[in-house]
Amino acid sequence: MRKIIWLALVALMLGQPLPAQTLAPAGALQFHVDYARFRQDDKSGYLEVYYSFHPRLLTFMQQQGKFHAGIALSTRLLRAGAEQAVADKNMALHLAEADTAATWYRFPFVTQTGFVLPQGDYTLEVTAVDSLAPNRKVTAKAQVNIPAYGPAVMLSDLELCKKIAPSQNKADLFYKNALEVVPQPEPLFGVSTSPVLFYYAELYRLTPNTFYTINTQIVDSDGKIVYEKPREQKYSGSSGMIVDNKMVTALPSGKYSLRCIVADQAGAELTKSEKTFFLLNPHVQVAALSGIDQMRKDFSALSEEELSAEFRTAQYLALAEEKKIFGQLTSADAKREFLAKFWADAEQGRADKPSIRRAEYLRRVKMANQEYSALGKEGWRTDRGRVFILYSKPDEIERYPAEVDSKAHEVWRYFSIEKGVEFVFIDRNGYGEYLLVHSTKRDELHDDLWERLLQ
Repeated sequence: MRKIIWLALVALMLGQPLPAQTLAPAGALQFHVDYARFRQDDKSGYLEVYYSFHPRLLTFMQQQGKFHAGIALSTRLLRAGAEQAVADKNMALHLAEADTAATWYRFPFVTQTGFVLPQGDYTLEVTAVDSLAPNRKVTAKAQVNIPAYGPAVMLSDLELCKKIAPSQNKADLFYKNALEVVPQPEPLFGVSTSPVLFYYAELYRLTPNTFYTINTQIVDSDGKIVYEKPREQKYSGSSGMIVDNKMVTALPSGKYSLRCIVADQAGAELTKSEKTFFLLNPHVQVAALSGIDQMRKDFSALSEEELSAEFRTAQYLALAEEKKIFGQLTSADAKREFLAKFWADAEQGRADKPSIRRAEYLRRVKMANQEYSALGKEGWRTDRGRVFILYSKPDEIERYPAEVDSKAHEVWRYFSIEKGVEFVFIDRNGYGEYLLVHSTKRDELHDDLWERLLQ
């Protein structure tokens, strides 16, 4: 990591006229802010705030053989509901490099600061300004709670880091407990950014010389644990650290959570902390799920009531034996497994049932409910709803209003099914529910004398 040069007075740089040669930013000004909360004492916490910015998004000027740029950071903390800041810090960072083609130009610079705060709720507000183009600025806000640190075992926030290494340099900005702990405010890791995920946390209110189980997990966006590392740890004092790292280049791109759970010797959970991060590993190919595996994934979030409701709407595709079996299932897991196989089979088509994908079937159910509900009956339960769900929207509809000697009726035609078929619906009671009275489709109701029903 390159050393960040602090400027006492950015105004000295701003006061000089811009030379002829300048380097415009590569895009809109952006910066990343993150934070971690640690214990200060029983009634207050220590809030560390981390910042990162990409040099290529700053305005540079060339002067005396070097490219110069700067960013001014203003950090304010306000009590919830208050307008007056309880803490306010301003920082100015200056870059001076000879060659913008070097790697420093493409990778983020990082800095941090800290605040001692009483227990309570705060708004964290950070504004970043391009020092050579003050009209270029951006502000980020976050809600922060400083918790009470009581007598129970407690874990700090997890700090995601770019680097953690032993250090005796107490003057280093990133020095912490005999370590150099360099944060990564932009939580993006992977093969071309940060292949190793370092993390740091602190434990409080421990019983000295007692073993604890520290279980670290990486959880994907579906809640699946893709990495787990349990270990026993004994601490000699009443506080301690959790410091470790994990190579993350073998995991697919996506959103993940780093989770740390602390338990006692009996396995009872005492405290835990969790932090979201993202991976970019384009070289890792995700194996496509089989049809039935994808179905299992789709059903994992549905309740037993939702599963039963879905199968009721799917009865037009179900075989008699399947209806009987589903009626005997008594648990959500059993219904999920049944529906996963049912839809995998239904999408292939079987017997006289049309093949249809689950998503399309459910879309048609929704449309049927919107278009064909009648007399308090859901649209999917009506005759027109059933035909629409099974065969989709007709290619042609002839609508005949009620007359003195004829009831209202509709004729639906499908030109691509069995070389052309039609369905005839009559509003037999005059209340808007159209009943199927005739069809030329195989295995549907057939009545060549249907016109007599118009009387």
